[in-house]
Amino acid sequence: MRDHQAETLELAHNPLFELGNHSWSHRDLSVITADEMKSEILLPQQYMYNLLGYQTHLFRLPYGTYNEEALNMLGENGLYVIQWDIVSGDPDPDIDAERMTNGVLQQVQPGAIIIMHANGRGWHTAEALPAIVQSIRQQGYTLVTISDLLKLQPYK
Repeated sequence: MRDHQAETLELAHNPLFELGNHSWSHRDLSVITADEMKSEILLPQQYMYNLLGYQTHLFRLPYGTYNEEALNMLGENGLYVIQWDIVSGDPDPDIDAERMTNGVLQQVQPGAIIIMHANGRGWHTAEALPAIVQSIRQQGYTLVTISDLLKLQPYK
């Protein structure tokens, strides 16, 4: 959000996209102090509010790791922890679009959450995504936001 304000604003106005918090600097919350954790969680919330006028209630843990203190702090700040169950592999430049597409489609099931990156770490994501979306829809699935999937209010 800080470095790509125009893109953030564009995505925030796209009804097919939902913004969430993934920490300020992608630090492993399971190994940092409580004060560091608080900054990692609250700085993006404040930045989002300043930029968009609202805050997310979704939080994806860096590396998927956590401890009880992290879960408590996230809950105390009104954030729902979102994990994934399908790994696209897109941060690996050796996983091309075809391999990524096949890997994701082999695992799709109702309620699945696919982790993909739109931050420059998804080497072949943009290339793979159209085929993934088309195939998922052809299988009869409907793509929804996390808030729709979990029946949550989208923002606070």
